[in-house]
Amino acid sequence: MNVAFNTAVTGMLAAQSQVATAGSQMVANSAKGQDIIQAAVAIKRAEATHAAAAAVARTASDMTDTLLDITV
Repeated sequence: MNVAFNTAVTGMLAAQSQVATAGSQMVANSAKGQDIIQAAVAIKRAEATHAAAAAVARTASDMTDTLLDITV
């Protein structure tokens, strides 16, 4: 696996973990009647991070496919 693809997948997994943590925080804060804005912002930030990492993974895959097409 190439480095760019591996880094992108690691970024996607980290973003998924951030969503899970922020979601749990949002539920806990909501149950206590506290502010949920920061947790919602964290979820949107993780969503953007995941989308960017997915774009990197897609680009790395396309580049690998192109390279294989050239060499084969």
